[in-house]
Amino acid sequence: MAEIRLIILARLYEIATICGFTRDAIHIDIDDFTDYKPDKYTTAFFTALDGKIDLVRNIVNPVVLTKALKEVTFWLTNEVVDLRQTMNLLEGYVEDAVGLNIAKKDFGIKEVREKIASMDVEGLDGDLSTLLSNITSNMPVLETAGYKPAMKTALENTKKKIFDDNADQNKKMKERSDLVTDNLEVINDLLTDIKGIWADGKRLYRLTNKEKVKYYTNSDILKRIRNDELHTEIIGTVTDENGLPMKNVKIVARPSTEWKRGKTVYTDDMGNYAIKGMRPTNYVFTFKFPDGKIVVDKADAVTNKKVRLDLKA
Repeated sequence: MAEIRLIILARLYEIATICGFTRDAIHIDIDDFTDYKPDKYTTAFFTALDGKIDLVRNIVNPVVLTKALKEVTFWLTNEVVDLRQTMNLLEGYVEDAVGLNIAKKDFGIKEVREKIASMDVEGLDGDLSTLLSNITSNMPVLETAGYKPAMKTALENTKKKIFDDNADQNKKMKERSDLVTDNLEVINDLLTDIKGIWADGKRLYRLTNKEKVKYYTNSDILKRIRNDELHTEIIGTVTDENGLPMKNVKIVARPSTEWKRGKTVYTDDMGNYAIKGMRPTNYVFTFKFPDGKIVVDKADAVTNKKVRLDLKA
């Protein structure tokens, strides 16, 4: 993939917001701009600017593709988490089996659990292959211990589903990335207009209104955006089936469109939690209870807004 080189200082997901801020600023100061350059700042210019911003917003965050990626990430997380109980049951059959051709500690369950805990889906596929190979070569003694062929088939199907969904997730992530790379000239064409507005804004206000200059300065706009991001927050309360608060529930929130390492918090004595400073995007949440149970949920972080995600176990 070609390197993404923007002609302004910004993260990719910040572009639409930066352009929106600039558009709002120039509309407030439209009389000054049109008096300064009447042939440039025409109705046609602003109509074209709005169209470019909408186009770039759809390139950077394509709605249909992003929604599909959110869904596949959510279900993939559930599939991986559900393997935990499968490993618990399999461990019991391995423990009872007599005559295994491999040491119980080397059967592969431990490695699968480690990949589940870290949400390393690519590594999980390889460890499941090893585990299934060990199950196959020890099937007679496992069956004697109560393990059924249908259980092995179910595990094989789960492995395939995880592999397929992970491939689909990677494909959609690549499509999002390629959409940006393939349209880099379109993005930078808009940013050329934005830089031109900034330059004229500085010329207009550098000596007359230093406060207004901030609205046409890359670094100041970024400070505003990133300050707003610091005020993004998802809060909630975790309760048991009787509505009583549950403390020490481990909560991990990962961006569903990037699958990066997430933010981790724990519920307090009243079952409350808060995750602050989140980039405004969709997150997949895993709630891990003290007894080991995990529940998966999702929520969108929204700029300058507290979003509530409660969970009843």
